[in-house]
Amino acid sequence: MNDLKLKRLFLVFIAFVLIVGFMPTVDAATKELKVHFIDVGQGDSILIQSPNGKNMLVDGGPKSAGNHVVEFLKGKGVKKLDYIVATHPDADHIGGLIEVLNTFNVTNFVDSGYVHTSQTYFELLTLIDKKNIKFSVAEELDKIPLDPHMIIRVLYADENAEESNDASIVLKATYNKISFLLMGDADTAIEDYIRGKYDVSATVLKNGHHGSNTSSSAAFISNVSPKVAILSYGKNNSYGHPNSAVEVRLNNIGAKTYKTAVDCDITVATDGVKHFVSNSCGKTVAKPVPKPIEKQVAKPKPSGDPTNGTYVIPGAPTVFKNCTELRKYYPKGVSSSHPAYSPKHDRDKDGWGCE
Repeated sequence: MNDLKLKRLFLVFIAFVLIVGFMPTVDAATKELKVHFIDVGQGDSILIQSPNGKNMLVDGGPKSAGNHVVEFLKGKGVKKLDYIVATHPDADHIGGLIEVLNTFNVTNFVDSGYVHTSQTYFELLTLIDKKNIKFSVAEELDKIPLDPHMIIRVLYADENAEESNDASIVLKATYNKISFLLMGDADTAIEDYIRGKYDVSATVLKNGHHGSNTSSSAAFISNVSPKVAILSYGKNNSYGHPNSAVEVRLNNIGAKTYKTAVDCDITVATDGVKHFVSNSCGKTVAKPVPKPIEKQVAKPKPSGDPTNGTYVIPGAPTVFKNCTELRKYYPKGVSSSHPAYSPKHDRDKDGWGCE
């Protein structure tokens, strides 16, 4: 065999090695991303299963949902969690994480950094310390390196927020042409902030604060322009979630709206170009709201006894900028067990806000 043939064979061999060496990368890029919106009742929990097989859990719902979250993760083949993100320390977002931490090995825990004095949050931090899990506080523009084929970026975080919902970590996860915007309990002020700084357009929107009227403004929904909207809330909840005006806004832009209280566990699967939605209740899409245009929603009139510090007016906001706004709904203020109670409204620290 002459030198020319030997050289040619050598080049063919090198080319073959290079092609085979790069094949796993090409193959991995064609795998599916799956994002599961777990039905945890009145709360949030989202499992992200990346194309390269990594797992990330965003929130864990209330304590009562902990077992369901664990069983759901096991059912999806999860052996360990590469990341857990606690968007903020409210019990309906972190309670179920205690059961998760007691069941799975967790590599990284990303926290809002907002200081909360609840027993649930204390128990969660104690577990993280006991299990020696790597702990970090999210900052705006952080990237979470779950998968090299994805970009997961923090669009908002504020550990110094005055109120826990205002500390919500907002995440945008992008896989090729498909993206997910996860809003935690962020309100309209945070929506205005991020849409003024970043590209908030997304294929799938997990609406803020369970579809409350404190979030999901018409301007924000228009900027996001989602194909799919997810409302995570509990059936017959006392807060009136979701607000009908939010559903109208989503309907007006043509988004297909799915609700955990109606559709149960919801999964969005994508190859990076097309996306597919399925759910455990067997429905393909929630019925659209039969209103062609958005109308001004009147404030609900109090029924029952709004002077009772624990009474919740159906459909009323749960976050107020000041006591003047709160007293429009609750003239005598609210007690510390009321969802509208905030420490900033209780200056004398007597457990009664805006009295």
